[in-house]
Amino acid sequence: MPVESIPNSPDFDVPPPTPPGEMGHSGTEWDNFEAYQLTDVQFRAIELTVQGLSDKQIAEMLSIDRKTLWRWKTFDEDYRQALADARSQVYAAVADRYRAILLRATSVMAKFLEDPVENNRFRASYALLMMAACFKPAPPALPAPGQSFSFPIPDLPPKVG
Repeated sequence: MPVESIPNSPDFDVPPPTPPGEMGHSGTEWDNFEAYQLTDVQFRAIELTVQGLSDKQIAEMLSIDRKTLWRWKTFDEDYRQALADARSQVYAAVADRYRAILLRATSVMAKFLEDPVENNRFRASYALLMMAACFKPAPPALPAPGQSFSFPIPDLPPKVG
């Protein structure tokens, strides 16, 4: 599919709009969205939203009024829920891709830690130490439905004064 640039945004390429009966998608699994009572134009608006386009750009591409898009986002419960679900799917896909790239990056850093050139080993060590604060342990798993989640009571010294 040919790609065209959005006016006033030379770094951002998106596919051109397609007719309503032939709507493509951004990778969101629309098979799970059958329960929503939305039109093809609404689904396309959701796709363009999760791709990062502004409401003005979406309205122009789909030949709808910006107020219509605003009403969908504000008052149409099916649209709002479908948009939230689409954002969740895109976020999960991005997180998975980031984890895969992160694994590759750590193997590159490990090779630099074994480099015969001392300056390369130092730079790799320094970079890893600087990034160490960015990594946090994974959050605890949520309890199964019906189970309670209890935190351990901290052992604090007695309050003085």
